[in-house]
Amino acid sequence: MTPDQPRREMLTGDRDRRAAVLGRPRTRWTAPQQRVFDSPYTVTVAWGANGTGKSLMLAEIVRRGLARELPWQRAEPQTVILTGNSWSQIGVTLGYLWETVDKRWFKESLHFEAGAVRGQRLPVFDIIGGPGRGGQLRCGTFNAGAQNLAGPRAHLVVSDEPLEEALYNELVPRLFGRQGRIIMGFTPTLGTSADVEYLWKKVDDPAMPWVGEIQIPLTLDAVTLRGGLVPYSWTTQEEIDRMEQNLSAMERDMRMGRSRTPRLDTAYFSSWGPQLIRNERPPEGARVGVGIDHGSRPGAQRAVLVALDARRLAWGPDHESRAWVLDEYQGDGRTESEDDARGILAMLERQGLRVEHVDVWIGDRAHGGYQGGNGAKSNERLKASIAKALGHDTRGTGWTERLPAALRYMQQPRKYDRSVWEGCEMLHRMMVGAEPRLQVSSRCTALHDDLRQWQGRTRDPHKDGIDALRYVVVGMIEGRERR
Repeated sequence: MTPDQPRREMLTGDRDRRAAVLGRPRTRWTAPQQRVFDSPYTVTVAWGANGTGKSLMLAEIVRRGLARELPWQRAEPQTVILTGNSWSQIGVTLGYLWETVDKRWFKESLHFEAGAVRGQRLPVFDIIGGPGRGGQLRCGTFNAGAQNLAGPRAHLVVSDEPLEEALYNELVPRLFGRQGRIIMGFTPTLGTSADVEYLWKKVDDPAMPWVGEIQIPLTLDAVTLRGGLVPYSWTTQEEIDRMEQNLSAMERDMRMGRSRTPRLDTAYFSSWGPQLIRNERPPEGARVGVGIDHGSRPGAQRAVLVALDARRLAWGPDHESRAWVLDEYQGDGRTESEDDARGILAMLERQGLRVEHVDVWIGDRAHGGYQGGNGAKSNERLKASIAKALGHDTRGTGWTERLPAALRYMQQPRKYDRSVWEGCEMLHRMMVGAEPRLQVSSRCTALHDDLRQWQGRTRDPHKDGIDALRYVVVGMIEGRERR
């Protein structure tokens, strides 16, 4: 230890202790972020690319709003509403806020942990100190709008996703008489393109000049911090180019902040092609899974058999897992679970496998069927039909105990808002690059057609096979299956 080291550690420790209370306010921002801070609009639609710091920008707007630092605010306590589709999304913005804000603004019992502010039950936080004393921060998701968003009056609404039209209509009157403003920051995707059509109409309406957009495309300017002696970029042009190459052609312009709407002249999986149709066998030790999408229409029931070499089980763009789609099953017109069970067992047998060789089964939620329940499908119905086909008597109790554990505890896919698009985006990333990490057997002709033709419509029959594929691949990469 050098003579200066104790002094340095003391000074560093003091700085960290002060930051824990006072936060670490940021003084350098990109040019697009600054444009949003200075927005002249009553309703600001700040849309653009992934990776441009929108959540961090929104957190700073919340901080400034609570502190009455925004140029349009009056000298009175401010009520700021922070909202989004889900608590996990709001938690990202709250995390950035908690890094920069003076903790003495809030009750001493409050602290940020595991993606949320802890220390009280309701997500309504009084400002008890600082320049915003007497104000309030209210948090809530879109689904809870009627309970904790649409009721109170507010000065500022900050949303990390486009507000649903009904909630927008509820919140606008709450801003009346307070010079209130709404600021939304989001990336357009296939999942949001239809939901925000009402918003684009307002933005484009010359009779509504108080509603305006600030577009943020992914360029070096959008990732370059200004305000210091030397501009600093947190990424490179090479990384920007690589990100663009990894995106589906249908969503690419939206994800890069160049377009509000998807391309409709291409398939979603634009990287799908003959180079991914291969009959290579997976390595020893690869885990085996079956993904199932239930459907009552003739031919709608789908299943895929996948082997996954999960060298690193991690969700995100950098996971290293490789997947081999070995076989598929598609209903042939008969719609009962017994037919599906025989088809899935035949699929396994073609690959020299039995049910005990499958490490994970992931099947869709129950499907009610048609015409009063005819053709109803569910994991439990399918599981019982497989047990019957294996020779087990399912009329009494205890028959599930005779099934392999993975089948006995058949999983459901984790579904949430945008889960379709996140899962499909991950599949697409596995298709791109010099060494793709997804290959599909030549036997899977129905899945070939799905991947080649699906254009993002949720009711397209081609989505059935893609759902079966993403259920099992995403589930195994996330490592959620029972072991």
